[in-house]
Amino acid sequence: METVEKRIQEVLGDREHGSRWLVKEALTILHAIADSTAQEGHENDQTDEQQLQQVIYSAAQIARARPAMAALSSAMGQVVSVHEEGLEAMKNEAQRLLEEYETATEKLAHYAQPLLTGQIMTCSISGTVLDVFRALHKQIERVIVLEGRPRYEGVNAAQAFSEMGIPVTLITDAQADIFLPDCQSVVVGADSILVNGDVLNKAGTALIAWAAHGHTIPFYVLCETLKISYQRWHEHDPQHRASNLQLLEEKEPQEVLEQPPAGVSVRNFYFDHTPYRLVTNIITEQGPLSRREIRDRAVTTRTQQHLLARLEKKYH
Repeated sequence: METVEKRIQEVLGDREHGSRWLVKEALTILHAIADSTAQEGHENDQTDEQQLQQVIYSAAQIARARPAMAALSSAMGQVVSVHEEGLEAMKNEAQRLLEEYETATEKLAHYAQPLLTGQIMTCSISGTVLDVFRALHKQIERVIVLEGRPRYEGVNAAQAFSEMGIPVTLITDAQADIFLPDCQSVVVGADSILVNGDVLNKAGTALIAWAAHGHTIPFYVLCETLKISYQRWHEHDPQHRASNLQLLEEKEPQEVLEQPPAGVSVRNFYFDHTPYRLVTNIITEQGPLSRREIRDRAVTTRTQQHLLARLEKKYH
């Protein structure tokens, strides 16, 4: 269990990976926790409820880890939703979700195939986008990749695209509008799709979306349905400004500038908010989703999240 706890802490503090990797890691961890809890419970004569308590606590801990990454909390909520059937059922559900997640991008690529041609702009590093582009690399002429300040994850994305055999141009984030007129589309991943269809993704995504809108260039979001969240962005409502910003996960300013000049404050939000009206299509493993379909999925997610919260409160 000590190794598992260490892996949980790594998920909580991760800065290098996208939500796709984190979800797979979190599900693997929860499966391992359920497995070891069952074994230790048998050895220590723990009741079934005591064993469930340990797994539910870990699931709740992971679910709260990254507010902007809805897939983490959605995955944990789905696993816990079968808790009445016992620990084995939770293990099986974690395994089922893992297998489903592994095949999601293949289905995504099928739905995205008619849309992703020519020269495409992207930002950040999305495991989902990488997998889909890998499947469709022969029809993509070039990818324009933004560098992704402050951690420059766009550099890693550019290298990955190049290894697929796709010609790549790496640019600074501020050059996006210069290169957009030569692109057939903008394609990004998502860390969360909010209940009204708005998108949370790497900071800088919204600026590209507004620029693409100005150039009438399609703006596509590729993501799994697990990333649909019941949370809402309260636009034009100053009273909810603090809760909006909480979704964007502000990190250490030293990542941007280690020693700012006297009197200069530095801010470092990891994510930003892109309104649904700027998005041409949100494409998932179930196909393009309408706003209504997103809302219906979000209702299910909310029910599972409320259950997880109630169970955590019950056991702690």
